Amino acid sequence: MRRWRLSLSLRAALLLLVVASELYATALSLFLAQRVGSAATALGQGAEEAVALLDALSQRHDALDHGTALADRALRGGHTPSARVVDSIRHLASAGGVPAGPATFATLSGGLRVMLARTDENMSLMAGTLSELAALLELGRTRAALARLAAVDALHDAVDALLAQDGIVVRQQLLQRQRALRSATNSALRVAAVWVLLGVIFVPFTVMVFRSRVAGPLRELEAGLARVADGDLATEVPVHRHDEVGRLAQHFNEMTRVLRDRAEEQGRFAAAGELLAGVAHEVNNPLMAITAHADNRLADATIADEQRAEMTQILRQARRATKLLRGLLRFVRVTEREIAPVNLNDVVRGALDLVSYRFGVDEITVGGGLDPKLPLVQGDAIKLEQVVVNLLSNAIDALRAIKPPRQLSVDTGVASSQVWVAVADNGRGVAPEIAARLFRPFATTKGRRGTGLGLYISRQIAREAGGDLALVPAPSGEGARFLLSLPAAAPLAEEPPEATPEPS
Repeated sequence: MRRWRLSLSLRAALLLLVVASELYATALSLFLAQRVGSAATALGQGAEEAVALLDALSQRHDALDHGTALADRALRGGHTPSARVVDSIRHLASAGGVPAGPATFATLSGGLRVMLARTDENMSLMAGTLSELAALLELGRTRAALARLAAVDALHDAVDALLAQDGIVVRQQLLQRQRALRSATNSALRVAAVWVLLGVIFVPFTVMVFRSRVAGPLRELEAGLARVADGDLATEVPVHRHDEVGRLAQHFNEMTRVLRDRAEEQGRFAAAGELLAGVAHEVNNPLMAITAHADNRLADATIADEQRAEMTQILRQARRATKLLRGLLRFVRVTEREIAPVNLNDVVRGALDLVSYRFGVDEITVGGGLDPKLPLVQGDAIKLEQVVVNLLSNAIDALRAIKPPRQLSVDTGVASSQVWVAVADNGRGVAPEIAARLFRPFATTKGRRGTGLGLYISRQIAREAGGDLALVPAPSGEGARFLLSLPAAAPLAEEPPEATPEPS
């Protein structure tokens, strides 16, 4: 049981809680519907029909009672009744003699159905006798009509007794069903109270599960993020379970570990940059002295041709070293962001100067073409140079993994208002599984030698300038080709020519 609980994922646990809550609510609803609904159905079943039938019988009884009274007054008055009175007696007998249909008794209980049917039958018999009495009165047979009146009175008494008994039975049955409904309601309330109590007990359990599985770990993760935001990269959060939140904690710990490693590397890189800037500054002074001495020697017309050639070569190499040092100083110096029109050809040339020393060492042939009519772009020249240097360095590292010939090409161009720089090599290319995460932070194919931030930062710089950096298919089908694209800067509006004053 313990192993199953630990292996249960957070998603499954929350799903179980939801299902349990649904079952809880559904079971309570079904119980109340069955327990109270059945009693309510029993109360309503036949009650409306019984009351309606009893009311109809009462109305028929009133009609027959009125007809009997008219007949009694007509026969006891000692004179022949008028045709109008006879018609009234016949009409009342007809109104009281309409029997109820069989469907009316279908929903009634057995005993009540028999009693009401017997009352209905007696009323019909009474109505028939009263109709015969009216016919005898119409014929003037008073003696026979008096005999029928006695029969009508006897049936009237019987109907009165039956109606009274029917009313008592109907009321008793309704009271009995009402008591059954009240009993079922009280029982359902007791069970519902127990069920709600179980739900109340279940709520703390749910809260406990939520706190232990979700709220607590998320609180620890939030505290860990706050410590990381304060600069504590040694922060780790405990992994309580191997569920979704536990895996999130594991990823957090892995992230802080990577951040610690990268912070150490960045610290070394920053220190190396400061050292490089200092060395470059110190080396630049001797180079300036060498350049000045070579210039002075070349200015002397008396030196031999061999010495002139040597001084020329010294001057060329000293100037080349000075240019490289200036590029390194510009590259490592931290400056404020400066957005201005930039010629990407100049950016490419500066980046090539910075890495050119590696071309001869690694036997790399550089090709490609720079578009001389390349439009300007808006951006930070130093940061854009950093992007191109990073692309060139990655290409050089990729080429070192293959045997010569090693070829690197840098091209610039413009298409659809987008100025682009393409850096391609004939190395092994980028594997598909690596290409999917190539621009993510800390994704590197260089192992411990790489920070995994170069391409990520380069793409961010490109996107800040309104462009993008992407890995595109190489035209030759081999190697890797990266494309930096930036929107062309809007051309400056030309000033309108000054108006020439007209001669007066």
